[in-house]
Amino acid sequence: MVNAVNPDVYNPYIGYKLDPGEPGLSNSVPASLSILRVAAHEAGNINQFKSQAIKNGGVVIYTDIDLHFQKRGGFLAAVAGKSKAVILYKKENVISKPQENELPIPENEQEIENKIQQNVEKEIEKIKMQIMQETDPEKITKLLQKLQTLELLRNNASSLNAEFFLGLELDLSA
Repeated sequence: MVNAVNPDVYNPYIGYKLDPGEPGLSNSVPASLSILRVAAHEAGNINQFKSQAIKNGGVVIYTDIDLHFQKRGGFLAAVAGKSKAVILYKKENVISKPQENELPIPENEQEIENKIQQNVEKEIEKIKMQIMQETDPEKITKLLQKLQTLELLRNNASSLNAEFFLGLELDLSA
């Protein structure tokens, strides 16, 4: 007697459910193709996040796809997936008058922001002077990195606060 492999047991079909309101089709696929199916669906979700961010004037700074695996038949299959994106929106897109459920910014907070901007301007000028006087290439590189970070803070078009930039090291040489 010959032992045959039953394809329904070795490579079973896996059905998927979408989250409520999530676009896409919930087609079932064999376990051997499940990773491709789930990864493609989650990549589509990431693309939707990106297009929504572009449409609303935001920038996607981080995306992540998580796949959950289980053994199904003879395969390690993707049984679920989750995608997420972090999007930054520019300050210019914020409406100047407060929304219904939003509190107006007190004047003293605006004064604090102005003082921070003035301090950043002074620090930028100080670093520019140091760069002109410095001869060591390593120190110049470090000063240029500080200058780029401070210029990012000065041109802070996102809704990030100054605390975000403290200790931030960027390599913008690429």
